[in-house]
Amino acid sequence: MSRSENGVSLSKSLFSAAFLFSAAVLGVAAVGLRPGVEALSKHYAKELIPVRKPLSEFDTSRLPSFATGWTREDIPPEEIETDEFVIFRLTRWQIAEGPKEVVLFVTYYSDPKGRVPHTPDVCYRQAGAILKEMKNVVIDVPGLARGREVKARLLLLEQQTYNQVVVFCFYADGRFRHSREQVRWLIGKPGNRHVYFSKIETVTSYPKNASPDSAIELCNTLFRESVPLLIAEHFPTVEQLRR
Repeated sequence: MSRSENGVSLSKSLFSAAFLFSAAVLGVAAVGLRPGVEALSKHYAKELIPVRKPLSEFDTSRLPSFATGWTREDIPPEEIETDEFVIFRLTRWQIAEGPKEVVLFVTYYSDPKGRVPHTPDVCYRQAGAILKEMKNVVIDVPGLARGREVKARLLLLEQQTYNQVVVFCFYADGRFRHSREQVRWLIGKPGNRHVYFSKIETVTSYPKNASPDSAIELCNTLFRESVPLLIAEHFPTVEQLRR
Protein backbone atom coordinates (compact mmCIF):
# COMPACT_ATOMS: atom_id res chain seq x y z
CA MET A 1 0.00 0.00 0.00
CA SER A 2 1.35 3.42 -0.90
CA ARG A 3 2.03 6.23 1.53
CA SER A 4 -0.86 8.29 0.15
CA GLU A 5 -3.28 5.41 0.64
CA ASN A 6 -2.07 4.99 4.23
CA GLY A 7 -2.68 8.70 4.80
CA VAL A 8 -6.23 8.49 3.47
CA SER A 9 -7.03 5.46 5.65
CA LEU A 10 -5.58 7.20 8.70
CA SER A 11 -7.63 10.33 7.99
CA LYS A 12 -10.80 8.28 7.64
CA SER A 13 -10.10 6.51 10.90
CA LEU A 14 -9.48 9.76 12.72
CA PHE A 15 -12.62 11.30 11.22
CA SER A 16 -14.73 8.28 12.21
CA ALA A 17 -13.34 8.33 15.73
CA ALA A 18 -13.95 12.06 16.08
CA PHE A 19 -17.47 11.69 14.72
CA LEU A 20 -18.28 8.85 17.10
CA PHE A 21 -16.83 10.77 20.03
CA SER A 22 -18.86 13.89 19.15
CA ALA A 23 -22.02 11.85 18.74
CA ALA A 24 -21.42 10.21 22.11
CA VAL A 25 -20.88 13.59 23.78
CA LEU A 26 -24.07 14.96 22.21
CA GLY A 27 -25.99 11.88 23.28
CA VAL A 28 -24.83 12.23 26.87
CA ALA A 29 -25.61 15.94 26.79
CA ALA A 30 -29.08 15.29 25.42
CA VAL A 31 -29.80 12.77 28.15
CA GLY A 32 -28.55 15.21 30.77
CA LEU A 33 -30.45 18.19 29.35
CA ARG A 34 -33.76 16.39 28.87
CA PRO A 35 -34.90 16.70 32.50
CA GLY A 36 -34.04 20.40 32.45
CA VAL A 37 -35.89 21.00 29.20
CA GLU A 38 -38.90 19.09 30.48
CA ALA A 39 -38.85 21.10 33.70
CA LEU A 40 -38.71 24.38 31.79
CA SER A 41 -41.51 23.24 29.50
CA LYS A 42 -43.65 22.35 32.49
CA HIS A 43 -42.81 25.60 34.26
CA TYR A 44 -43.80 27.79 31.30
CA ALA A 45 -46.86 25.77 30.27
CA LYS A 46 -50.05 27.87 30.13
CA GLU A 47 -53.02 26.86 32.26
CA LEU A 48 -56.75 27.54 32.20
CA ILE A 49 -58.37 30.04 34.53
CA PRO A 50 -62.12 30.48 35.08
CA VAL A 51 -64.00 33.77 35.26
CA ARG A 52 -64.48 35.22 38.71
CA LYS A 53 -68.21 35.55 38.10
CA PRO A 54 -70.26 33.81 35.36
CA LEU A 55 -71.02 36.04 32.40
CA SER A 56 -74.64 34.91 32.57
CA GLU A 57 -74.86 36.95 35.80
CA PHE A 58 -73.88 40.19 34.07
CA ASP A 59 -75.99 42.88 35.75
CA THR A 60 -77.52 45.31 33.24
CA SER A 61 -78.91 47.42 36.08
CA ARG A 62 -75.32 48.53 36.69
CA LEU A 63 -75.20 50.23 33.27
CA PRO A 64 -76.15 53.91 33.80
CA SER A 65 -77.65 54.49 30.35
CA PHE A 66 -79.63 51.24 30.30
CA ALA A 67 -80.73 50.80 33.93
CA THR A 68 -84.23 52.18 33.33
CA GLY A 69 -86.48 52.28 30.28
CA TRP A 70 -84.87 49.20 28.73
CA THR A 71 -86.00 45.56 28.73
CA ARG A 72 -83.45 42.73 28.67
CA GLU A 73 -84.04 39.58 26.64
CA ASP A 74 -81.41 36.81 26.78
CA ILE A 75 -80.73 35.25 23.38
CA PRO A 76 -79.99 31.51 23.05
CA PRO A 77 -76.68 30.88 21.25
CA GLU A 78 -76.38 29.17 17.89
CA GLU A 79 -72.80 27.98 17.45
CA ILE A 80 -70.34 29.03 20.15
CA GLU A 81 -67.15 27.15 21.03
CA THR A 82 -67.33 27.99 24.73
CA ASP A 83 -69.67 27.45 27.66
CA GLU A 84 -68.88 30.87 29.16
CA PHE A 85 -70.83 33.62 27.39
CA VAL A 86 -73.62 36.16 27.63
CA ILE A 87 -75.87 37.34 24.79
CA PHE A 88 -78.78 39.67 25.41
CA ARG A 89 -80.87 42.26 23.63
CA LEU A 90 -81.83 45.54 25.28
CA THR A 91 -85.03 47.11 23.91
CA ARG A 92 -86.63 50.49 24.55
CA TRP A 93 -90.15 51.25 23.41
CA GLN A 94 -90.73 54.91 24.25
CA ILE A 95 -88.51 56.62 21.73
CA ALA A 96 -89.26 59.08 18.96
CA GLU A 97 -86.34 58.25 16.70
CA GLY A 98 -83.10 56.29 16.56
CA PRO A 99 -82.38 52.59 17.22
CA LYS A 100 -84.76 50.86 19.58
CA GLU A 101 -82.57 47.90 20.49
CA VAL A 102 -78.95 46.93 20.94
CA VAL A 103 -77.23 43.59 21.61
CA LEU A 104 -74.29 42.74 23.86
CA PHE A 105 -72.43 39.55 22.94
CA VAL A 106 -69.50 38.47 25.15
CA THR A 107 -67.61 35.16 24.98
CA TYR A 108 -64.78 33.91 27.20
CA TYR A 109 -62.05 31.37 26.37
CA SER A 110 -59.23 29.96 28.51
CA ASP A 111 -57.77 27.01 26.60
CA PRO A 112 -54.12 27.73 25.64
CA LYS A 113 -54.54 25.32 22.71
CA GLY A 114 -57.94 26.66 21.73
CA ARG A 115 -58.75 28.48 18.51
CA VAL A 116 -59.29 32.22 18.50
CA PRO A 117 -62.82 32.70 17.10
CA HIS A 118 -63.55 34.45 13.83
CA THR A 119 -64.24 38.15 14.01
CA PRO A 120 -67.68 39.60 13.11
CA ASP A 121 -66.50 40.86 9.72
CA VAL A 122 -66.06 37.20 8.74
CA CYS A 123 -69.12 35.76 10.53
CA TYR A 124 -71.64 38.31 9.24
CA ARG A 125 -70.44 38.00 5.65
CA GLN A 126 -70.72 34.23 5.87
CA ALA A 127 -74.35 34.76 6.92
CA GLY A 128 -75.04 36.91 3.86
CA ALA A 129 -74.31 40.46 4.99
CA ILE A 130 -72.35 42.90 2.83
CA LEU A 131 -69.47 44.67 4.56
CA LYS A 132 -69.71 48.34 3.58
CA GLU A 133 -66.99 49.70 5.86
CA MET A 134 -64.49 48.48 8.46
CA LYS A 135 -62.15 50.70 10.42
CA ASN A 136 -60.32 50.94 13.72
CA VAL A 137 -61.79 53.35 16.25
CA VAL A 138 -60.83 54.65 19.68
CA ILE A 139 -63.58 54.60 22.32
CA ASP A 140 -63.31 56.66 25.47
CA VAL A 141 -64.02 54.40 28.48
CA PRO A 142 -63.86 56.47 31.69
CA GLY A 143 -64.44 53.51 34.04
CA LEU A 144 -61.11 51.79 33.37
CA ALA A 145 -58.45 51.62 36.08
CA ARG A 146 -55.62 52.13 33.58
CA GLY A 147 -56.13 54.67 30.81
CA ARG A 148 -59.39 55.58 29.12
CA GLU A 149 -58.89 54.92 25.42
CA VAL A 150 -59.75 51.50 23.98
CA LYS A 151 -58.93 50.58 20.40
CA ALA A 152 -61.83 48.67 18.86
CA ARG A 153 -63.10 47.88 15.38
CA LEU A 154 -66.21 49.36 13.77
CA LEU A 155 -68.20 47.57 11.04
CA LEU A 156 -70.99 48.94 8.85
CA LEU A 157 -72.98 46.08 7.35
CA GLU A 158 -75.80 45.89 4.83
CA GLN A 159 -78.52 43.28 5.23
CA GLN A 160 -81.44 42.71 2.84
CA THR A 161 -83.92 45.00 4.60
CA TYR A 162 -81.78 47.00 7.06
CA ASN A 163 -78.24 48.02 7.93
CA GLN A 164 -76.17 47.16 11.01
CA VAL A 165 -73.43 48.61 13.16
CA VAL A 166 -71.01 46.32 15.00
CA VAL A 167 -68.36 47.44 17.47
CA PHE A 168 -66.00 44.79 18.85
CA CYS A 169 -62.63 44.06 20.36
CA PHE A 170 -60.76 41.27 22.15
CA TYR A 171 -59.63 41.44 25.76
CA ALA A 172 -56.72 39.05 26.28
CA ASP A 173 -54.69 38.64 29.47
CA GLY A 174 -55.68 42.10 30.61
CA ARG A 175 -54.99 43.87 27.29
CA PHE A 176 -57.28 45.16 24.55
CA ARG A 177 -56.70 43.88 21.01
CA HIS A 178 -58.76 44.14 17.82
CA SER A 179 -57.45 41.27 15.66
CA ARG A 180 -57.07 37.50 15.99
CA GLU A 181 -53.37 37.73 15.14
CA GLN A 182 -52.73 40.10 18.03
CA VAL A 183 -54.55 37.75 20.41
CA ARG A 184 -52.61 34.69 19.19
CA TRP A 185 -49.30 36.46 19.75
CA LEU A 186 -50.31 37.72 23.20
CA ILE A 187 -51.53 34.41 24.62
CA GLY A 188 -48.67 32.46 23.03
CA LYS A 189 -45.73 34.42 24.41
CA PRO A 190 -43.99 33.19 27.61
CA GLY A 191 -44.85 34.94 30.83
CA ASN A 192 -48.08 34.46 32.75
CA ARG A 193 -49.04 31.01 34.02
CA HIS A 194 -52.72 31.42 33.17
CA VAL A 195 -54.23 32.55 29.89
CA TYR A 196 -57.62 33.77 28.72
CA PHE A 197 -59.21 35.96 26.11
CA SER A 198 -62.67 37.36 25.51
CA LYS A 199 -64.51 38.83 22.53
CA ILE A 200 -66.74 41.81 23.37
CA GLU A 201 -69.25 42.85 20.74
CA THR A 202 -72.14 45.33 20.54
CA VAL A 203 -74.63 45.32 17.65
CA THR A 204 -77.58 47.41 16.54
CA SER A 205 -79.48 48.09 13.32
CA TYR A 206 -80.69 51.18 11.46
CA PRO A 207 -82.84 51.79 8.34
CA LYS A 208 -81.40 51.65 4.86
CA ASN A 209 -80.43 55.05 3.40
CA ALA A 210 -80.25 56.48 6.94
CA SER A 211 -77.23 57.87 8.76
CA PRO A 212 -75.48 55.36 11.02
CA ASP A 213 -74.43 58.02 13.54
CA SER A 214 -77.06 57.34 16.22
CA ALA A 215 -76.54 53.57 15.84
CA ILE A 216 -72.78 53.97 16.24
CA GLU A 217 -73.27 56.09 19.35
CA LEU A 218 -75.62 53.50 20.87
CA CYS A 219 -73.12 50.68 20.28
CA ASN A 220 -70.31 52.79 21.68
CA THR A 221 -72.36 53.62 24.80
CA LEU A 222 -73.15 49.98 25.57
CA PHE A 223 -69.51 49.07 24.92
CA ARG A 224 -68.24 51.96 27.07
CA GLU A 225 -70.41 51.03 30.05
CA SER A 226 -70.11 47.22 29.79
CA VAL A 227 -66.32 46.89 29.53
CA PRO A 228 -65.43 48.29 33.00
CA LEU A 229 -68.03 46.04 34.64
CA LEU A 230 -66.73 42.95 32.82
CA ILE A 231 -63.18 43.71 33.93
CA ALA A 232 -64.08 44.65 37.51
CA GLU A 233 -66.36 41.68 38.28
CA HIS A 234 -66.03 38.91 35.71
CA PHE A 235 -62.60 38.58 34.09
CA PRO A 236 -59.55 37.36 36.08
CA THR A 237 -57.31 40.03 37.53
CA VAL A 238 -53.78 40.63 36.28
CA GLU A 239 -52.44 39.31 39.61
CA GLN A 240 -54.31 36.03 39.15
CA LEU A 241 -52.58 35.42 35.82
CA ARG A 242 -49.02 35.66 37.12
CA ARG A 243 -46.78 32.79 38.11
